[in-house]
Amino acid sequence: MSVSYVFFTGSACALLLLAVAKLAISYRQQAAGRWLMLLLGGVFFYLLRPILPVENAWLELLLDLPTDMVPAAFWLFAFTLCSECDRFPRWGWGLVALSIAVSTAANLELSVLAGPHEMLYILSQPFKLGLISAGMLALLQQFHSDLVEARRRLRAVLLIAVGGYMLIVVCAEFLFSYQPVPAGVPTLHAVLASLLALAACLWLLAVSPSALTESLPQVAEPEAEISETKNEPPALDEQQRQLLQRLQAHMQNGGYRHTGLTIRELAEQLDAREHVLRALINRHLGYRNFNEYLNQFRIDEASARLADPGQAHLPVLTIALDIGYRSLSPFNSAFKRRHNQTPTEFRREKLPA
Repeated sequence: MSVSYVFFTGSACALLLLAVAKLAISYRQQAAGRWLMLLLGGVFFYLLRPILPVENAWLELLLDLPTDMVPAAFWLFAFTLCSECDRFPRWGWGLVALSIAVSTAANLELSVLAGPHEMLYILSQPFKLGLISAGMLALLQQFHSDLVEARRRLRAVLLIAVGGYMLIVVCAEFLFSYQPVPAGVPTLHAVLASLLALAACLWLLAVSPSALTESLPQVAEPEAEISETKNEPPALDEQQRQLLQRLQAHMQNGGYRHTGLTIRELAEQLDAREHVLRALINRHLGYRNFNEYLNQFRIDEASARLADPGQAHLPVLTIALDIGYRSLSPFNSAFKRRHNQTPTEFRREKLPA
């Protein structure tokens, strides 16, 4: 094992510990923060493991467990980061548990025969790739609808740098399990890991220390504290005030009814720059996702129409399509988040037979 490999691996591990310490101090009470801590902790053990000579099989298994949890932690962090209201799916927990179980069984050589162990190892690779890909998909979903600029940048970095690098590492490890490792590859891997860890520390501690706070989902506060902690929206200059007036007038005239409306299309309709409109809706109106902003108007209209005796003959699907939804499923989800009941239940309550 080369001295350069040990040096860069040690540097990366030290930086990762620094990042985990920062997360533990500032974000341990948030689910996304805890998943990120688990992700970085797993990477720490992954980098440290090759330079730790361990002969005890159970200790080796214990040291490998955090590494086996890295793909799952990446998916869970990405999902929690990007999903303001949705809960992690139950089938996802089953997939995570199965992946960790298969990886753990592959690491634990219960038999002297190579066959079963090798088969479990081969089986664990698609699970790892699947979890990493699911995390990348979570980062990609509704990327253009995200109004939080710091989170959009974080999504892009996680998607391209972290997710892409993890996919390469998993594929390379599988390939080099059956082929000789070219000279210099371990050192290159350690150097790249050090650079990623350094970039994460610089971002967390120096370049943009508040970016993670802005990116993570908002923590619900007791109603008694909301009035004390809620900040006033920033003051608007004349151009922003005019844009806000045009935006409100456009929405009041039914601009939200356009099916598949995006923030870019809305900016074009208002003759405004997209990033200015994003900041206005996010910082002044308080919305973190463009679809949630549209849902405010759409669900308001749907609620009024569902409670109108004159429109009792209209199917729920017709109303959903009229106000801009492509299908019934997203309408039902958005409506239930607002009223805690389905549109049909809402209509039945408002218009009893």
